[in-house]
Amino acid sequence: MAYAPVPSAEQIVDLYGTGELAAELARYHEDSEELFIQRCVELHNEKKINLVELPPQPGFKKITGHDFFTAQHFYCEAIPKLDADVVALMECCQSLIEQAGADGAAGQPNEAFRLWCQNNPAEGARVISKAREGDNLAKRFVTFALQASANMETAADFVQSYDDERRLFGMAALGRMPMADASKAHQATQVLEPFLVAVDDDNLRANALFAAFDVLKKYNDVDKASNFIEAATDKPGPATLHALAQIIWLHHKLMTSQTIEKALTALQAIQSDHKGTLRALDIGLNQLLAGGNRAAVIDFLTTTLRNDKITLEDFPTTTGELKRSDRRRLYEIIVRWFLSGSHALCDNVGNLIEFEDKNTFDASIVVPSELTAAHQAFLCRKAIGILFTRPVTCCSILVSVLRGGDKEVIEEVVDLLFEPMLVNYSGKALDYLKTIAVEDPAYASVQTALDRHRAYLAGLEKPGLIKELHPSDYQRDVVRQRTYDEMRAAQKSAEQESVLLSVVHRSTLLYGKRSLTYVFDDDGGRRAVSLDLHSVGVSFEMPRQDVLDPVGLDFMLRVFRVEKIQ
Repeated sequence: MAYAPVPSAEQIVDLYGTGELAAELARYHEDSEELFIQRCVELHNEKKINLVELPPQPGFKKITGHDFFTAQHFYCEAIPKLDADVVALMECCQSLIEQAGADGAAGQPNEAFRLWCQNNPAEGARVISKAREGDNLAKRFVTFALQASANMETAADFVQSYDDERRLFGMAALGRMPMADASKAHQATQVLEPFLVAVDDDNLRANALFAAFDVLKKYNDVDKASNFIEAATDKPGPATLHALAQIIWLHHKLMTSQTIEKALTALQAIQSDHKGTLRALDIGLNQLLAGGNRAAVIDFLTTTLRNDKITLEDFPTTTGELKRSDRRRLYEIIVRWFLSGSHALCDNVGNLIEFEDKNTFDASIVVPSELTAAHQAFLCRKAIGILFTRPVTCCSILVSVLRGGDKEVIEEVVDLLFEPMLVNYSGKALDYLKTIAVEDPAYASVQTALDRHRAYLAGLEKPGLIKELHPSDYQRDVVRQRTYDEMRAAQKSAEQESVLLSVVHRSTLLYGKRSLTYVFDDDGGRRAVSLDLHSVGVSFEMPRQDVLDPVGLDFMLRVFRVEKIQ
């Protein structure tokens, strides 16, 4: 990244006079960015330039992308140190926030304004006064003025006196204020508590809940947290559910196991189109997994995913953690979901197993009294129906059932292990089954399946070469040429639509195993960069019956997927 030299005070004044200072604010400066900010602040406070008036101007609006956020960072550092009229400063901050759009860093000028109000308490009080009078701009920034004042009584008065957005701004300020002691925190929560049961105003209820937890975390009041969750989970609306998801994410340490279960029970009402709530909940669930609340998370997912409009794809962080966790626990989840018979839960199992997953489940099925032979066979058929394209993982589930030692089901599982598994896959699945040790309880049954597989392959080879089924060299060449043409056309089409290839230089190597490219350094010199070439490829095993009997194979898998047990 190129750095610009720090302009002198005279140059900054000249840039301001010619209307080019906005562009300079969007540049990185060598040696010391702090020096540039300091010079601009000093010139502003000496009234030689006016930094506050720049963001609302059209020239500043033309700054986009990374350059804009460089300028925004400049203002966030400079604003607390400026001598400025509070109305003009609010307009400046508002322009910066609006220009940032939906970016996560858009609200940073709010914190800078809070610090400014803290440094200028009289002007902060003016914002509060104008907000009381109904000034729209002042209402937009009154939260930060209230927070800077650290006057809990004033914030509480906003909460109790108004019934418009000023009540919400007062709640936000109350939650963010420092509390001198536990008694002050108690007073703040008393102000917020009546609104936690406002079922007729979902937005008000959500704001009160989040502000209350911001207060509670300052003194770790677990008992109050439980009471507040109890109140908020009675007929929660979408906004309250969103607040609950954020509380699980940000304040789960304040919650007991019972409180977490209560909140998760309420969150089962979440709608699939509320993506923001799902994202917050996803992060929260991941933290609960790490914090020892795994059972509550699995129970929540098991119940929620039965609604086929919500899937594990809505919880990518949590899903990643489940995939990386203890394989025994992952096995237990998969068994539980398969035995449920729920189509939605079974379909979600595929999201827990990578397509090229080479890890097996080195587990044994637990056979309680209610898990009959029929249930075990049902589990095996579900595993085949859902995980057929992951043959190693699928076979390891069948082997886990064989390890259970239920004589009533062994024969049926061996049949399934032979056909469809070994009949279709003679690669990695076969290699896995050969690794089953003699001392393994499943060894004898697995050997039976392997013996049948060897006899099957011998039967296939017995007729020898059948000329009518053996393509000629010409026919093979035609197929190869057609395949090449199809792949070449697909490659050309992909290259034309590739965003990456449109922005990079492309070279074609006619021979050799490395390429040499020259790049220019900052000093103008050329430097050679070599790139060694290596082969890259991927392969997967296709089931035999996908060629020999695709309709029969598809029908069998569909039956296994939709099958239910009484």
